[in-house]
Amino acid sequence: MRDALGQRGERIFEVLITKFHSDDGPIFKPQFLGDKWQYVDFIVELVGAGSYTPYFFVQVKTTRQGYTKKDKRLKVQVKEESVIGIASYPAPTYIVGIDEIQEVGYLVSANGENLTSLSSLSTNFPINKHNREILWDEVNNFWQPYTQNIQKILSSQFTDQQ
Repeated sequence: MRDALGQRGERIFEVLITKFHSDDGPIFKPQFLGDKWQYVDFIVELVGAGSYTPYFFVQVKTTRQGYTKKDKRLKVQVKEESVIGIASYPAPTYIVGIDEIQEVGYLVSANGENLTSLSSLSTNFPINKHNREILWDEVNNFWQPYTQNIQKILSSQFTDQQ
């Protein structure tokens, strides 16, 4: 049951993040990384950023437990090790809580702002059109400085020279 719940949550996340933003289609392209990755479930690329491809990482937590009475937070368990693990990636990282029953999801940054375990997740940022736009801008803005000096940053010893 637990694996089925998690898999269903991952599919719900994919549907929510890839909703058509306009007639041009979705603004995100998620790729499931498989069960072998300890802290990350998805790498998600931004669509339409130009000559480079910004991305972010997502860990999906799914529940059927509902919400806390006081603050209406989604009841999901995220261990401290998982929060610290996903925050260790040098890229934008997010934890997504999925209410499997209502088929809605909520987004919370995991970039080191809160490096403790969570017994519930904020519902302030549902995955909707407005927040997808904000997310796209946030991730694009993170990667923007790297685009100016990309050749300098990615200078490799493994070049194909004859």
